[in-house]
Amino acid sequence: MAKETVVSNFKLIGRETLSSYAAFTLEGEMSARVKQGKDTWTIVERNGVAKGTSDGESEAIYIPNDKAIKSIEKNIVPLLPKKVVIKKPQDILDAVAKFDLAMVEKAGVNKKVWGGNACLAASTCLFQTLLKASGYKAWEILAPKNLKKFYFPNIGFNMVCGGAHVPGTKQDIQEMFFFSMKDKSVKGVFETGVKFFKQFEKNLVRDGRPTGTAKERGFVFPVADNYEGLDRIKECASQLGLELKDWAIGTDNAFSELQKEEELRREGKYDLCFSGLGIKGRQEMIDFNKSIVDKAANFVTMEDPGSETDIETHRMMTEQYGTRTQIVIDDAAVTQMRFIIPFLASPERKKRAGNSVLIKLNQAGTFTETRLATEIVLGLAKVEEVEAFLSARKDLTEVLSQLKDLGVGSLEQALKNIKKGGFTAFFSHRSTEGTSEFLPYLPLMYGAVTRKIWFKAGAPNGERNLQNYNPLIRAEEEMKDRGIKTEIAGLKGLPDEVQITL
Repeated sequence: MAKETVVSNFKLIGRETLSSYAAFTLEGEMSARVKQGKDTWTIVERNGVAKGTSDGESEAIYIPNDKAIKSIEKNIVPLLPKKVVIKKPQDILDAVAKFDLAMVEKAGVNKKVWGGNACLAASTCLFQTLLKASGYKAWEILAPKNLKKFYFPNIGFNMVCGGAHVPGTKQDIQEMFFFSMKDKSVKGVFETGVKFFKQFEKNLVRDGRPTGTAKERGFVFPVADNYEGLDRIKECASQLGLELKDWAIGTDNAFSELQKEEELRREGKYDLCFSGLGIKGRQEMIDFNKSIVDKAANFVTMEDPGSETDIETHRMMTEQYGTRTQIVIDDAAVTQMRFIIPFLASPERKKRAGNSVLIKLNQAGTFTETRLATEIVLGLAKVEEVEAFLSARKDLTEVLSQLKDLGVGSLEQALKNIKKGGFTAFFSHRSTEGTSEFLPYLPLMYGAVTRKIWFKAGAPNGERNLQNYNPLIRAEEEMKDRGIKTEIAGLKGLPDEVQITL
């Protein structure tokens, strides 16, 4: 156990660094003085924030990097704590929450005045600095005393890219994933993922197809229809001798890209423009989604089955097929508590929009808001803390009004209903840039208290992806050295209502 730690003399700057999306992003750098007993030293930590491939008005709004750097100096540095005393892991969370709350109260609606990028750089740097100074590991933050078992997330390896990422492929679905479900260790999951990726590449070469990859490092190649990528994943699993229970398949549909025009949004219609299948209504889209799910008995997860403005399609999908597959809301929820709570709070499945939520640091804009969004979904959130941040954002009245319409009488009851639902959190790689290894902190924090966690950081190749994966391997080694048993979330990591028998 780490010693009592006193951290003081905080200093914070922002700078521009290269982003892995061929652009510049913002990096925060924090230094502080650390004292443990008679020992004192200086610590320096830095974190690059996502360039922001999602930049809607409903999530944390980024401002130009030069303005964000000035905002850090002028607005955020004065809020830094004078001193933080760490006796237990909760002290770290409390200190960062106090700092983040002060930013939320003053940064403007969706942080558009101070800049979501400036706030996120500051928030993540403070958490990272306190964590490293204390000597605690991320997986110890929420762990009970004498931790016996730790759950690593189900990891979605991106294998096929299409949709708006690579419109020339004639595939409306943006991402297709492979999950290893047979391995007993997270290192084993990566070994299987690497074998699968290489076999997939061999098959493309065999068929005279290109083997280039997209932003998520999934393969890009011309397809005959929306199902070819899924069929190729199934073929590859068969070639590697994987039984149905040994692996799983899933998609990120990203169907906001099919409802860009105002007329389509108004009428609840979608244009399957990449495949050329034309205009479809809501129920036709649900039927299309079902045809995707039906491609494999071990299809386990579908993200964004409808557009960000079309909550009705999400509800229809949840009502009709919420017991068949994990339905992950991303574009509609954007890691914002004010959306997540009403989406999941009803005890009736037909009134819920999804049974899982994608978690992205860059959408929330601070570490604590990201943490609270996660804990709401997983049934771990404290009502007082959630209420404080909703009030600071001036969202509480609207959330309570929406809950009333659902027949839910209070925020406390909403959080109880969500906990009873047994929903899941899906951490996404659209949250780090540069050389940051911050994102793995999230699945590492929650694996000590739940197996309802999922993680995607692209294919098992490319430096940006591996900096999100390799820390999991190192953490597993640390736990095994301490005699802690590790498991993979597996099918029991699905939402409680999802029933898949293989």
